[in-house]
Amino acid sequence: MTFNEVINDIEKMVGLEIESIKPGANITLTGIDRAAKRVELITSSGKEKTRPFSELEKIWVKLCSSPAVHVDSVLGGSGSSRNQPETVMANLPYIEWFFMDGKKHLALIKEPTHDYGTLLKMDEVTAIEIKDKLNNLDNTACEVVVITDDIKVSAGAYEKISGVPVSPVSPGVYEQYMDKVRFIFVSKSSVKETINSGTYVITRGNITGIGQIINIDSRQFEVFLQGDLKFLLPL
Repeated sequence: MTFNEVINDIEKMVGLEIESIKPGANITLTGIDRAAKRVELITSSGKEKTRPFSELEKIWVKLCSSPAVHVDSVLGGSGSSRNQPETVMANLPYIEWFFMDGKKHLALIKEPTHDYGTLLKMDEVTAIEIKDKLNNLDNTACEVVVITDDIKVSAGAYEKISGVPVSPVSPGVYEQYMDKVRFIFVSKSSVKETINSGTYVITRGNITGIGQIINIDSRQFEVFLQGDLKFLLPL
């Protein structure tokens, strides 16, 4: 899903009073100004406000690349003003919320689970799974992605070598976490975009716009190829 499609979905909530995760901070969406790229709203106290698309896009990009998002961290601060874009995103039918370490987090769900303009707190079992993923990411020194034509053979061979089983993440995607290294095995047929089979290291850098964009298990990457080097840069 593109960010433009997200804006289209937000527009479906215009005219609704949408509930905030923070009690007493509901807002009413009054319009989408596409020319100015701003969302228009009225606060619970009756004040007219607008929020830039750029805030919502930052949250959306992070949702697509991380198991969950703490909005204050994404937007670089805290306070009631951060609550407004958080509320807008949380009321979309494919986003749920939960608490982690006393902080509100949003998570992107693969299929809609509630109506436009409503909140849904994630069930505890799923929330625990996502919290574990976040903790693993925080403690991960390296991530390696193996794009393979035969995931059973590749994952099975690695299980024999390492002695640690791999676990299913989503259709066509398996993972193994050991010694702060996360191996992600991806069936080539599960990737919509065209990409060569091989082993790719996930890394971060300042280089962008140099390769194709691919999506793996709700995370978005840019592919960087240079000779024998194969990297995936998170977006």
